[in-house]
Amino acid sequence: MERAFIEKLPKVELHIHLEGTVQLELIQELAEKTQTPLPKPADELFSFTGLADFLDRLDWICSLVRNPEDVKRLAYDYARYAASQNIMYAEVITNPTHWKALSYQQLIPGILEGFDQAYEDGYTDCRLLVSLLRSQTKQESLALVRWMTAHRHPRLMGLSVDGNEAVSKQSNRVLCDAFLEAKHAGFAITVHAGESSPAEGVWEALDILGAMRIDHGVRSITDPVLLRRLADERIPLNITPTSNLMELYPSLEEHPLGKLYELGIPVTVSTDDPMLMSIDLCTELEKSANAFGWGASDLIRLQENAIRASFCDAETKQLLRDKLKIFCDCYHKA
Repeated sequence: MERAFIEKLPKVELHIHLEGTVQLELIQELAEKTQTPLPKPADELFSFTGLADFLDRLDWICSLVRNPEDVKRLAYDYARYAASQNIMYAEVITNPTHWKALSYQQLIPGILEGFDQAYEDGYTDCRLLVSLLRSQTKQESLALVRWMTAHRHPRLMGLSVDGNEAVSKQSNRVLCDAFLEAKHAGFAITVHAGESSPAEGVWEALDILGAMRIDHGVRSITDPVLLRRLADERIPLNITPTSNLMELYPSLEEHPLGKLYELGIPVTVSTDDPMLMSIDLCTELEKSANAFGWGASDLIRLQENAIRASFCDAETKQLLRDKLKIFCDCYHKA
C-alpha cells in the first residue's frame, strides 16, 4: 500500500490515550522543570520489559504534569500532532488516576481548554472520553460521573474504563451503576475489554456496562456466537494492533484484525499510546494494510467505520463524511 495515499487519507482515531501522547521533548522539559531525574537515558525512555514496566512509565510521565497550564499545553500539542497525521477527528481518552498531582476537577477542564484552543487554531477536532480505572470503588466512579454531569462541555463526550480485567474480575458489577447513570445523563459509553480479559469480558462490557463500542475486543475471535453478535449488531471494535503485540500476539500477521474485518465486524484502527509505542496512525495503517493485503478501498472503509462509530453529533459526522468523500473523489479522478 502506498504510504503517500495513507498520509493524504483523512483519518479518524477513536482509541488513543492522552497519557501516551506526550512527546519526548516535553517529557524532558517537564522533568527539568520539576527537578525529576529520568528513570532511564532519554533514548531508552520508551523501551519496556513488559506491561508492568510500561504502566509504571506512564504513571511517571503523568506525575511530571503539576498544573492545569501544562495539561492545556499537552492537549494542544496532541491536537497539533494529530493534524500532522491528517487526523480530522479524534476521541481521546484520559484516566484521571494516572495524574497524581492533579484532581480530575483540574485535569479535565485543562484538557478541554487545550482542545478548544487547538481547534480554533486550525488543528484536529478532538473530543474527550474520561476513563475509570477498574480497581476504583462504586463511590469513586459515581462521584466522577456526577461531576461530569454537572460540568458539561461540548467536547466532553463519554465514559470509559480501562485497567487489568484479569485482576479486577468483579469490576463490571462494581462500576455498573456509574455507567448506567452516565448513559442516562446522555454520555456515550465505551469499554476496554477483550484484551486483558477473554471474550467473556466483551459480553460483560455489552450486557452489564452498556458499551456502545469496545476498545480492543480482539479476543472475541475465540467466540463464534460473540462474533455473530458483533457483526449483526454492528458493534465497533477499536483495535490497536501494535500495542496488542506487547502481550498477546507474536507478530502482526497473527493478529486477528484481518479476520475480524473479513467477518464484517466494524473494526477501526488506532494507536493506543503512540509516543510510548513509537507508532503513529499512518504507520499503523500501513503495517496493517501490508499484513492483511488491504488496498485503498479497505483503508477508506476503516475510516467510514470510525465515522459511524464516533460519538459526535450527526452534523459533525456528515462533515467528516463529506471530507472523506471529497478525498475519495479526487483520488479516483487522479
